[in-house]
Amino acid sequence: MHCEVTFATFGFDKYHTRRPHHRKWKAGMYASDIEQLQELPMFSGMSPENLGRLLDAALLQKFPAGVVLIHESTQADFLHVLIDGLAEIYTEQDGGEWGISLVNPVSTFIPAAIISNKPYLVSARTLLESRVLLIPANRVREVFDLDIVFARAIAKELARAYRGSVKKLKGYLARSSVERLANWILTEAQKNTPQKNVVVPFDRSTLASHIGTTRENLSRNLAYLTDHGVRIRGREIVIDDKDQLTVFARPQRLIDDPAS
Repeated sequence: MHCEVTFATFGFDKYHTRRPHHRKWKAGMYASDIEQLQELPMFSGMSPENLGRLLDAALLQKFPAGVVLIHESTQADFLHVLIDGLAEIYTEQDGGEWGISLVNPVSTFIPAAIISNKPYLVSARTLLESRVLLIPANRVREVFDLDIVFARAIAKELARAYRGSVKKLKGYLARSSVERLANWILTEAQKNTPQKNVVVPFDRSTLASHIGTTRENLSRNLAYLTDHGVRIRGREIVIDDKDQLTVFARPQRLIDDPAS
């Protein structure tokens, strides 16, 4: 199998995945890779036969940050499963880019295009070095019809993506950009222990795009939040007074809680 994606920031025109021929399983993966994949929720309940059918044409590939994996308007050819790292879904409109969602492991990129056999509505790229499992779209649809456990897993991915889109839309409609930023900080802080700081893993332009504002306005918003319990140290956002920030942000469970 040959896969071709485009470098966004590294000065190369194309990135070609290669499959070594030694000590490998059918899919171009080590046995340890297969064991790890079998434990993922998406695959853990599948029959060995259907799992083998799904993965025997797949490729587990490590990509640097900045690699465009999916191009908007092209036909969906692979189901992408993010195993490690961080990626973003975005769109290009009128010469600019707008962030739609951030993809954390373990989850899929845009499964709706795969199941419906339609072109991608958006683009996707890595933000950090990432390991991605690529499964040919035809094989995904074949196993989807054969294995109810896998079909349920895909349905859960579709539901998760839909609910995430609705939450983000509600935030855009009901909040100002500075309120969206404050709630993003609180949500990210919950992933850390202790919940005292957030290290932004990408540049401010990317953060601004996903908050739904410009880089210039983001800088003003960050400065504004220094009066509401936070300090800015480069890419680190330090929460000095979480209660004060929470009072300003007014988080809502059906928007900000990842489990809702």
